[in-house]
Amino acid sequence: MKVKSFYLFPPTLLLGLSALFSRFLGVARDHLLAKTFGATAGEGIYNLDVYYAAFRIPDLLYNLLIFGAISAAFIPIFTRYKKEGDLKNAWAFASSMLHVMLLGILVIAGATYLLAPYLVHLIAGGFGTEDLALTVKLMRVLLISPILFAVSSVIISLQDSFKCFFFRSLSPLFYNCGIIIGILYFGASFGVMGVTCGVIIGAAMQLLVQVPALWQIGFKHVWVLGVTRPDIRKAFTLMIPRVLGLSLNQIGLLVNTLIASFLMTGSITIFYLADNLQSLPLGLIGVSFAITSFATLSELAGEPTPEAFAKEIKRVTHKILFLIIPATVGMLLLRHEIVNVILVSGKFSSSDAILTEHVIGLLLLSAFAQSLIPLISRGFYAYHDTKTPVFTALIGALVNVGLSVILAIVFQWGIPGIAVAFTVGNIVNFSLLAIFMKRKLKTTILDWRRIVKVIIASTIMGLSVGFGQYVLPFEGGLFQKIAGLLMVTALGAVVYFICAHLLKIPERRMMKF
Repeated sequence: MKVKSFYLFPPTLLLGLSALFSRFLGVARDHLLAKTFGATAGEGIYNLDVYYAAFRIPDLLYNLLIFGAISAAFIPIFTRYKKEGDLKNAWAFASSMLHVMLLGILVIAGATYLLAPYLVHLIAGGFGTEDLALTVKLMRVLLISPILFAVSSVIISLQDSFKCFFFRSLSPLFYNCGIIIGILYFGASFGVMGVTCGVIIGAAMQLLVQVPALWQIGFKHVWVLGVTRPDIRKAFTLMIPRVLGLSLNQIGLLVNTLIASFLMTGSITIFYLADNLQSLPLGLIGVSFAITSFATLSELAGEPTPEAFAKEIKRVTHKILFLIIPATVGMLLLRHEIVNVILVSGKFSSSDAILTEHVIGLLLLSAFAQSLIPLISRGFYAYHDTKTPVFTALIGALVNVGLSVILAIVFQWGIPGIAVAFTVGNIVNFSLLAIFMKRKLKTTILDWRRIVKVIIASTIMGLSVGFGQYVLPFEGGLFQKIAGLLMVTALGAVVYFICAHLLKIPERRMMKF
């Protein structure tokens, strides 16, 4: 079945542009949060640590039950129906998934609402009495967001199955716009509660923008719960290991939040802001390629031999590395300038900035692993193998949690210790995934000759960035700082692509996607 296209760009470029604009809005969001509340200056309803801590449980529900879990179970089954031309069962399956997920998240969110006072003590035990009470209030409001995301995620999975990415590419833009509205219009008067209301506005907006996609793909809704359908049971069989794998990552984040709540005020905020900044290239590169490749990998997994699948995942892997390695080098060198442009304003102090820079540098060391984990995991999901990513995530989570306790508390490294643990855990997770994928395909997905060339080009690019930092002005007002940052970034990009051309790296023709 063909569907009408609403975009002129290739899918990966479209999602990349969407992620780019979304990240810009995310940067604006973090700038406003840092300016309005600061990291260590806020108190009471203006304590940003409370806002981020309250986010943890609703975000846990979203990541466990919605993000990744639905697509990992939905797309392979729906794609099979579509490939066989059985759209009657395809629409019935999609409708059943929508109803079951919505009913399930309503029940779980209701139970979480009642248990909120107890759950808050588990994730923010280091908070005082007033901060704990405010965290409970914020968490209960934020529980609306996973309900809205549950519906939109089924619609997004439908779009991914048809390789239609226009409306789903708009959703993160509207989500961040909603949060920004909350900061600008409600933050000053209502503190973090105003920002929380902005989150709900954003979640509602990102759902509404998905509705036209149902017409685009020709969705035919069927009023059926479908709990007893074999394909629904199959979907939940596939989801359970995925949920377990995601829960391991989320447990690591919960433990990190708990540890940070006992550290100095602002520790949770600094870690989250640093993580958001270091994630800029991850959303643009790793996630975009993983999303657009999943449907193709699911189709190729059905071939009698793995050669075509291996070729495709290897091709995408090297495109990701071609972009993420120089991006990592550039951000490592420019993290001081990035933090000063984005965060240092209003109540966000220079001492907050210095600690944030250190944390970003440590987190970036695993950027390559964080970018490839979504792709390789989806490679296993395409083969209906959700157990292997669970195992690798378990090992990575254990490393993360264990090192967090040892480094942050025993050795008293504080937030930098948590960042080191996070980085090592991700590298371990990626390494195990790559090893198991090699065994499955009987061939490696990494071409080290290409990777060495990329490292050489990135190193030369890094030298040019260092030169740019030395000769270009970064002092003065905000616009002068932004101009200097953009000029150095442009210089590094030009040098990198020239080096890639001279070294004849195949991925240099990235404009073809």
